Amino acid sequence: MKCSVCGSENLEGSAYCEDCGARLPQGMPAVTQEAPAVPFAAPQPAPASLPAPVPESVPAPMPQPAPPAPVPGVEAVSGTVRCAACGAENPSYEAYCEDCGASLTAARAEVETSIPVAAVPVATEAVAPAPSPRPRLSLVDGGGEFPLDRDAMALGRRSPADSIFPEIDLTEADTESYVSRRHGRIVRQEGRLLYEDVGSSNGSFLNGNRLTAGVQAEIREGDRLRLGKTEMIFLV
Repeated sequence: MKCSVCGSENLEGSAYCEDCGARLPQGMPAVTQEAPAVPFAAPQPAPASLPAPVPESVPAPMPQPAPPAPVPGVEAVSGTVRCAACGAENPSYEAYCEDCGASLTAARAEVETSIPVAAVPVATEAVAPAPSPRPRLSLVDGGGEFPLDRDAMALGRRSPADSIFPEIDLTEADTESYVSRRHGRIVRQEGRLLYEDVGSSNGSFLNGNRLTAGVQAEIREGDRLRLGKTEMIFLV
C-alpha cells in the first residue's frame, strides 16, 4: 500500500506509514498480485545408470636389467672388486667404480691372478671308529655285566657290618650265598688280566677246572669263571 504523503510502499493492512507516520487510507481494496503461471513441466525420464568408472590402468613394472655376466673363469673374492683408485668395494660384475668412476679392469685382473684353484671335494663314506676293547665279566644267565676297568678288583658279597664292599658285587646274583664275602680278585699286569682265589669256602673254577687258592690264572676272552654257583663269561 502506497503512502499518499511520502509515496512509500507499506504492507497491506497497515494503519500508518512506516517512513513518515502518516495515516494510510483505509477501506481501499487490497491489490493482490496473481502468482505467475508455472508452465507445465513434462515428466523427465529416469536417468540411465551411469557406466562403471574405468579403473586407471596400472603401468606394468619396468623390467630390471640383468646384471652383466661375469667374465668367464674369473671369480672375485666375496663377490666384490676393490677399486684401485679410491679403494671402494664394487660388485664383481661392474665395469666402472660406483664411487669415482674409474675402470675396474685392472682390479679384476689382479683378483683373477690371486684366486687359488679350489680343490674339488671328494665324497668319502663316513666310517665309524672301531669301538675300543672293553673287558667285562657277563653273567651267563643275563643278570648283568661287570666292567673290568681297574687294576685291582675284589669279587664277593657285600657285608656292611664288616665294611666289605667288593668292586664286583655278586650279592644279587648269588641268592643262596655260595659266594664268600671275600671270594677272589682280578688284577691287571702287563696288559693281562689274572684271577686269584683268596681262600673262598666253595672255590673258584676256570673253564670247569678248580683253581688253587693263592695261585693266579690268566683269563682270556671267552673263558668261563664260576664262583660257587654263579657263572660268568669274560668278554672283550
